[in-house]
Amino acid sequence: MKKISALLLGLSLIALTSPALAAPATGEPIKIGDISMYSKAPEYANPYKMAVDLAVSEINADGGINGRPLEVVSRDSRMDPGEAVKLAEELFARDKVQIFMNCDSSAATLALSSWAMRNKIPLIDTNSDADSIIWKHGNDYVFRTIFGGYTQMSATIKMAKEQHGDKLKGKRWVTIAPNYEYGHSIIDAAKLVATEQNLDPQWVAEQWPAYGKLDAGATVAALKHAKPDVIVSLMLNDDLVKFVREGHKRGLFKDTIVISPPLAIPEHFEQLKNETPVGWYSVGFPVGEIDAPAFVKFREAFKVRYNEPPSTTGLYGYNGVQAIAAALRKAGSTDPEMVRNALEEVRFQTPLGEQHFRKIDRQATGTFWVGVSGLKGGKGALTNWRVEKIEDHAPSDAWILEQRTNANAMK
Repeated sequence: MKKISALLLGLSLIALTSPALAAPATGEPIKIGDISMYSKAPEYANPYKMAVDLAVSEINADGGINGRPLEVVSRDSRMDPGEAVKLAEELFARDKVQIFMNCDSSAATLALSSWAMRNKIPLIDTNSDADSIIWKHGNDYVFRTIFGGYTQMSATIKMAKEQHGDKLKGKRWVTIAPNYEYGHSIIDAAKLVATEQNLDPQWVAEQWPAYGKLDAGATVAALKHAKPDVIVSLMLNDDLVKFVREGHKRGLFKDTIVISPPLAIPEHFEQLKNETPVGWYSVGFPVGEIDAPAFVKFREAFKVRYNEPPSTTGLYGYNGVQAIAAALRKAGSTDPEMVRNALEEVRFQTPLGEQHFRKIDRQATGTFWVGVSGLKGGKGALTNWRVEKIEDHAPSDAWILEQRTNANAMK
């Protein structure tokens, strides 16, 4: 009976996601180039690709784009900027790919962004948090579906300020972040946000471990020696686990406020399990608690196809495909410049409602979740979370325009 029930559920979801009268797309495929970090960070790239494939299958089952199916051609960048550009060149020249998307490191995305601008090819960034991609080094051919570091810092610092008030003001702040574009860009954002929120921070120590090579003992000792009141952490994956364990062991987190935007994504909770620290301010993805009808439909379709819930990277990869499809329909062509123009104007449907790209910086609008880390049932969870709008956590338009103007002047 359980097998029959599961089959009926699957058939019901197929009926929900595929209109009954739609004819599957059968024309010449429209190719989308996908250059992502499959071998170096499969915990992010693989769930992203699963959601991308789900979106493509739904669109193709619904007739594709003017009768033409979408086809994603994927390559592994190995998080190497040079390799990412080489693969883009090959797909562009040999496979005639004229629109790209990726789930990659910020460094590789920056390299691909420059290539996209030189060749006038649209690129959808679904994963890179470094705001330099759309501001300091931004260009008109790069569009981002995921929200960036400034947004994360603005929301988490604001929540910490609401709860701690003057305990944050004029205090000793320390930072720890990976020593590459992601880390430097978001720590810069943290410093800007803390100043904008009139917290008068004293930045007393910084630690910049190489990604994946954290010397936890020495790093935690150095941070503790600085006697911090506030810690800003951007640690990821195994480095995050090491940092949490060593920090607890040495008492680093006692009587400190910790702001760690990446802590609360499901991938990190899966790694930390019952070692998840309690009380850190973070941005997460409470996938099982979001009750918006379109999101529930997306979540259940993903579960039927893959027998697991979607991840953060999956959501923004899915949104990226929806944006591309909407732009292709609006453009009525695969010409890269026409598609780029359409991306600037189009509104596209996502599991979290209608979104569009802000013309000022090509950042997608939308919502995200900020809260405090905790434990539920012996596992990590985002607690006391609330929904925030991306557009409510951005610098002034004048500041963004200055950044992008300076970027264009250097090209």
